Amino acid sequence: MSPTLRRWWLVEYLRREWPALGAGSMVMCLRALVLLAFPWPMKAIIDNVVLQHSLGSWLAPLLADPHRHPVFLLDELALSMLALGGLDALLVYAGNRVLLNAGQRVMFAIRFKLFAHLQRLPLAFHRSRRSGDLNLRMSEDVKQLQDFISSLGIDLLPHAVTVLGMAVVMLLLDWRYALLTLAAAPPLVIITALFSRKLRHAVRQVRQHDGTLNGIAQEILACVQVVQAFSREAHEDERFSAQADKSLRAGQAANRIQAQFGAAMGLAIIGATALITWYGALRVLDGRLSAGELLVFLAYLRGFATPARQLAKTGRVASRALIAIERIGECLAEQSPMTERPGALAPLNAAQRISLQHVGFGYQPGQSVLRDISLDLTAGRMVALVGATGSGKSTIASLVPRFYDPQSGTVLFDGVDSRMLKLSYVRRQVALVPQEPALFQATIWENIAYGRLGAGRKDALEAADEVGLQALLAQLPEGIDTMLSERGGGAFWWPAPMRCDCPCLAECGADRDFG
Repeated sequence: MSPTLRRWWLVEYLRREWPALGAGSMVMCLRALVLLAFPWPMKAIIDNVVLQHSLGSWLAPLLADPHRHPVFLLDELALSMLALGGLDALLVYAGNRVLLNAGQRVMFAIRFKLFAHLQRLPLAFHRSRRSGDLNLRMSEDVKQLQDFISSLGIDLLPHAVTVLGMAVVMLLLDWRYALLTLAAAPPLVIITALFSRKLRHAVRQVRQHDGTLNGIAQEILACVQVVQAFSREAHEDERFSAQADKSLRAGQAANRIQAQFGAAMGLAIIGATALITWYGALRVLDGRLSAGELLVFLAYLRGFATPARQLAKTGRVASRALIAIERIGECLAEQSPMTERPGALAPLNAAQRISLQHVGFGYQPGQSVLRDISLDLTAGRMVALVGATGSGKSTIASLVPRFYDPQSGTVLFDGVDSRMLKLSYVRRQVALVPQEPALFQATIWENIAYGRLGAGRKDALEAADEVGLQALLAQLPEGIDTMLSERGGGAFWWPAPMRCDCPCLAECGADRDFG
């Protein structure tokens, strides 16, 4: 997937929620019309109630006469403002609810897709990435997208439609004054473009440093027993602090650009407001514009400024979302080389012979770990691989269940290349005991049954009995139903001390507690 296409993957998920997003957008467009109508009751109060000007021909039959019933007209206009405010609140509630729900559904769909995709990527990918950074992409980056989708519909869309409507109305009222007012837009666009680019770069640095920091924290906490055993807490404090300092400096740089962005937008808006107010007052004094129309222009000018200020405030949200799109797109663009070929086989019988024929493999280009390895594994035979650390024993064990594919040679199951077999079949033929034990936060029997689809509590009990775990399980608080905590901690305890059978008893003669 090219870098350009990585930025467009989000469209697929938005398309699935198009009915809800479209409905929410329509509600927000109606709200834009309400915002467009807000200044007109105030115009009428100034022109018709305060200055006693006659109502227009189309309003005269609908409202009280300003000359005979000015107070009643004021009441009607005040009620109309309340009605517009109530309608605006109703539309905000309905639009927010629809858009926020749609954004949350998009978020969960993306998070599920990303999680499922990461599970299926090869071990080479996971060993080259920090798990903390991947977790950050699934949590914080996806959340940034949800915030961005919601802000687009809730804040930017109604204001954008309102601005277009305001431009049309102002051109109809006084096209010269309208052009002067609209001339404030290009400087705001230029400021937004300049600072958005800088802010996006700064946020990208923040996310990279945050991902590294999250990875370091997860790594240290996962290995906390080793850290404590070697009294390396101070060293890890320094390592974490050094990376946290980088993340802090990156965040402060982004904050500085965000503050500059807001200040530049505010200065441009104040300058434009002063110029347009001055010119508008001159036109009122010349009699070419009424005081109420000036009020409408100034209200619309404020309407122009609102999305500009909103854009300055949400600039960081937008930048974070764009970086999140890139970071998630990078993961989704990764493809696993361990794919099943069309027509992959899945024999009904268990494999009786596994063979490696002239296998060569290396984790890095030009660095071979295995060269011309051949061996046969047959049912009922025990084979031990013995060698120095780094000689390739674990690599051979990883090639058999096809965690990796050989770069040369073949791995055969009953004479069939493993790449021609279904991946699920290949891995069903292999019982794997990893060097580092892995336990899930679940009951003991659920952990025992994890490796076989459909296995239940009874099957787990039988398996535990076959390997001699019944005596140990009997001493646990809830037996095989005991719940394990993360990484298997917190479950094993003994009601009474167990005597250590190691040779040290000859010297110390002490009982040892295990647990």
